[in-house]
Amino acid sequence: MNTNNNFDVIVMGGGPAGSSVAGILAREGRKVILFEKEIFPRHHIGESLMTDTYWTFRRLGILEKMKESPFVRKYSVQFANSAGKESRPFYFFEAVHHESAVTWQITRA
Repeated sequence: MNTNNNFDVIVMGGGPAGSSVAGILAREGRKVILFEKEIFPRHHIGESLMTDTYWTFRRLGILEKMKESPFVRKYSVQFANSAGKESRPFYFFEAVHHESAVTWQITRA
């Protein structure tokens, strides 16, 4: 950790967005400090990624690792209302005609 307390960027929150931006900025040579109130790794239900994370993974340099990972691939999403009625599945490829029309179900820990 940088002990002189001079930072270019302060990131509040180490979830997916905060940790990604902190990593990207640090890789680009910025002095970054990240603050997070939770202890990681931790179990967190519902880590279902959206398809646009493809581009973030590519920028982070981990896209190929994600493609080779054992995480379940997701090709669609379905929603349920408060009464439990489910929508028809929305298939990502219907809107995005690119290999980025897939995502993964991950475990945060």
